Amino acid sequence: MLHLSPRLAVPIKSVVDADGRLITADAAVRRIHFGNGGVEGGVLAVPGLLELASLCWRIGLRLERTVHVADKDHDLELWVEAEKQENAVHLSIVGWQEHASVHRSQNQPFKAKPHSDHRNALSAMHVNADGTVLHAGRLLLEAIGTHCIAEPFDQHFELIGDNRKFADLLADQALPAERFALQHLESGTLYKVLIEVLRSDGDEILGARLVFLLDEPARDPGSAPKTRPSPPHSGLGLGRHFASAVRQPLGRILANAETIGSELNGPILEQYSSYAKDIASAARHLSELVSDLEDLDAIDRPGFKVASEPVEFGDIAKRVAGLLALKAADHQIEIITPAPNIQGYAKGEFRRVLQIVLNLVGNAIRYSPGGSKVMITIDPEGPSLSVADEGPGIPEEDRERVFSKFERLGRSGDGGSGLGLYISKKLARAMGGDLNVGSTEGGGAKFTLRLPPA
Repeated sequence: MLHLSPRLAVPIKSVVDADGRLITADAAVRRIHFGNGGVEGGVLAVPGLLELASLCWRIGLRLERTVHVADKDHDLELWVEAEKQENAVHLSIVGWQEHASVHRSQNQPFKAKPHSDHRNALSAMHVNADGTVLHAGRLLLEAIGTHCIAEPFDQHFELIGDNRKFADLLADQALPAERFALQHLESGTLYKVLIEVLRSDGDEILGARLVFLLDEPARDPGSAPKTRPSPPHSGLGLGRHFASAVRQPLGRILANAETIGSELNGPILEQYSSYAKDIASAARHLSELVSDLEDLDAIDRPGFKVASEPVEFGDIAKRVAGLLALKAADHQIEIITPAPNIQGYAKGEFRRVLQIVLNLVGNAIRYSPGGSKVMITIDPEGPSLSVADEGPGIPEEDRERVFSKFERLGRSGDGGSGLGLYISKKLARAMGGDLNVGSTEGGGAKFTLRLPPA
């Protein structure tokens, strides 16, 4: 039986303002905040929570994700929900799992200064002992793009003046306490970084934390930038750049439109309130399209990989039903989830599985008639998860086409991009599974996601 992160009976709450300052927090969050060098009324000194709050503030949408946090006693794996309310972001920790502690190497090459914690958190990268990039801060991702996550560090960066692989560098017991120069292979940009080796209590190398000194670019005038040409089938080639350019203005448009439409700043004419709600709806659609383009650019790149971790289909179904409950209610559609005792354990990347099922259920709601049902079922033996609807279904001759890029089977004006199913199938196959479509007894569509058993 797999061990999943325990769900808290009472969520641990905190509130962060637009500038990342911790306004209020329950005792557990305050302890971690102060333990990481945070101060009363200062910027939240918990990088994962700070980045989640920042993202939620920018796009204005409710978010859920796993956040990894280190304190002096334990490494914590938290499941956190973030929601923007008026002028702040409300964070609720609903899942809490403690792991063996990680402490800094005795030959630490870097010690963060208290006044720079916020900056360092947003320009830091975490790499595991095998050299795979696990996580990066917002400022860093805006500079280099998001496609390096879950991919080998050496595939995207090169150490200047050192031909070793990054994992070999970490294994060097005499790692010097100095700045390193790196080159981003795709853009040719040079960076100075500080490397902090992370070890377990048994002195096992667990990985490293790199702080990119974005205000202090490395200079190597004697070398020309090494650009890596994009392969002919590496996607659009603009998804990540386009996303970083438009996501922030889109977030401002959405936030302002919702403020106007909800009349938070005072009453306005009904027609203007309606216009504002239309603008907010269009901004959400564009934001979803930007995310699709970014995902498309990532999954079509050679060497795209996903994480492998325990996933329980019943938990996924419950979360998706909760996230889409309002959308379903707007369409007078009921989402039926499996009984609590029906569980399916699989291997995959949690956020990618959640993304696939959100897309399948969202499509089912979009194309089903009002008053109908969308059913999520689980086959524990597969393991597989199916989403069935009571809509018109998909003709057998179109069941392969529906997974093609930009394919919408002639539908227009429904808010879709024609990328969701293509991305979902590619993600399913990247996790060692597959995604197929069939029909129900009543003629509706039935999509089935299969993944390797845990």
